[in-house]
Amino acid sequence: MLHASFVLIGVITTLLGPVLPFFARHWSLTDAQSGFFFTTQYFGSFLGVVLTSVIIPRFGFSSVCAAGFTAFLIGFAFLGLGPWIVAAAMVGVNGFGYGFTNPAINIRATQLPSKDTAAAVTFLNFSWSIGAVFCPFLIGLSLPIIGARGCCLILAALSFVVALLHLSLRSTSAAAARAPATHSLAEWRECLRRPPQAIPLLLLFFLYVGVEVALGGWVATHEKRMPGIGALALAPSVFYGFLLLGRGVAPLAFRHISPTGISAGGLLVATLGSALVAFSGRPGTLYLGAAIAGFGLAPQYPIFVTWLAAIYGANSTWIGALFFSAGSLGAAALPWLVGILASQSSLRVGFFLPIAVCTVMVLLGTRAHPPAQ
Repeated sequence: MLHASFVLIGVITTLLGPVLPFFARHWSLTDAQSGFFFTTQYFGSFLGVVLTSVIIPRFGFSSVCAAGFTAFLIGFAFLGLGPWIVAAAMVGVNGFGYGFTNPAINIRATQLPSKDTAAAVTFLNFSWSIGAVFCPFLIGLSLPIIGARGCCLILAALSFVVALLHLSLRSTSAAAARAPATHSLAEWRECLRRPPQAIPLLLLFFLYVGVEVALGGWVATHEKRMPGIGALALAPSVFYGFLLLGRGVAPLAFRHISPTGISAGGLLVATLGSALVAFSGRPGTLYLGAAIAGFGLAPQYPIFVTWLAAIYGANSTWIGALFFSAGSLGAAALPWLVGILASQSSLRVGFFLPIAVCTVMVLLGTRAHPPAQ
């Protein structure tokens, strides 16, 4: 059920990138206004994640996931109606649903029996990547036939079905059942102060999610501005396709290389790929850069989630909300900054931001991993 949910979530959360050129044409948006859609989506995600620290211990993972998919249902039911600011608000509602479902599913995966938790969480995010890969193709093929509203209504119906399936499970993990419903400010501060890895790992969540959304969200617009490009933008599928490939082979790499080594090497590869995206002037170079960047970023998020679980143990059920919130804020900030830089200069200049972020993440990774790694 977690894998099936993540396939649909992969489609939903990456939908904005392929439809952003359509939104920009439909409402005559600037790059800064287009980038604001990412801000509403992931600020909504931030709000949802903040609430998970309270509602997961009280209601369990299945109920929280059902609530998240209900938010998807509401967001897609009204997306495309009215002016662009209404559409931005509905994207924010979808983000709120993502804020519920993403941490709930990831943390639940770390608590299920597994011989290798890092590999299990990576394989779960592999399912998310399947949805992300197919999303641009689905949008590119269906938009000319059923329009944006038709696509939204189909996703609303699928979200309704998955919400009902999660409600039918209604399972609560033992760790969640034992966790207190509320925690004092002193407890939150102590959890950030006590392990030396806390602040670097918090920054990694912020920067990683931001850079993944920035690259995956803006490559379609970059490709659409190249001469000779048709209705179907392939760059997002290339990016998420190699993200999928990387998450598929990462469990094999974990047998021979430590997660810390895989993380550092992947970030260096992602830096190279981001540079190729920034300097690309033809589709071939853009696809190559997107592929390299996606492959390098592939293992990062699952590794950071397992580091979080290893550092905090059972407390990750509630303290994890802070780290997932940081990721949502990064996704709200960095893609919008790319759009602002693009409006002031060019989209190529905007892509310099992911290059810098990947470089900084290499340094933070040396301080964020658990002692055993």
